[in-house]
Amino acid sequence: MKIEPLAAAVILPLRIGERPASLPVDFTLAVDLDERAVLYPAGKCVTRVNMSATQGGIAFDAVFAFNEARTASRFMVLTAEDAQEFGRRLVDSVYQARAQNAITETMRIGITVHTNGFHLQIGDVASPTELFVGLGSIWRFTQTVLRAVDRLSPGVSH
Repeated sequence: MKIEPLAAAVILPLRIGERPASLPVDFTLAVDLDERAVLYPAGKCVTRVNMSATQGGIAFDAVFAFNEARTASRFMVLTAEDAQEFGRRLVDSVYQARAQNAITETMRIGITVHTNGFHLQIGDVASPTELFVGLGSIWRFTQTVLRAVDRLSPGVSH
């Protein structure tokens, strides 16, 4: 039996905050929502939202309590920067109990506070996607968005 020598590994230095190219970002995080979560225009109750890495961003997919019409589950995709801004605006809205807008060149999300929960208006005002999230699950939703942003962010060197 012949033993081959190991090839010498080339270690390239990383700048602070840079993720090695060999480490792909791949994750799926899930947040359970209470019975007050509804997605429009589909008009379906949402039991869970899955957040996963997709092409340098985060995809938001709904898990419906019922879906006889076979409605697509993906309702939003955000870039890493947009997801970070969205998370910040969610925290502001929940702490201050007032409306916030998360607006960039590629994202338009209005966050409105209501007596029984939060109303997220995603996209253009003429034909928005709307997600209603109850008070009992808004913090879980917010923390999961922030966790997804953290997973997508480059690793910090020690």
